[in-house]
Amino acid sequence: MDYNDHDYNTNYQADRFNRNRETKHSWDTGEVTLGTWIVVLLLLAIPILNVIVLLVLAFGDHNVNLQNFAKATLILMIIGFVLAILLGGCSF
Repeated sequence: MDYNDHDYNTNYQADRFNRNRETKHSWDTGEVTLGTWIVVLLLLAIPILNVIVLLVLAFGDHNVNLQNFAKATLILMIIGFVLAILLGGCSF
């Protein structure tokens, strides 16, 4: 049997399509519980670990609400860092 056989190509394309399809898990669309928010906020109170937690939440496979919260927080942190550099440089 040749690898260029029509059945092989059809099965390969179907398998490739199914592999690329994104599956939604229950934690992707469900409500974020109070306990989850408490844990997230406690982790964000720890210096240096907060940036790591935000990166994991923003770009990992987590709830959409947690992803958006982490992305917004990272954007605000970057803006604050840039402003602190600019204003700190003006004080001398």
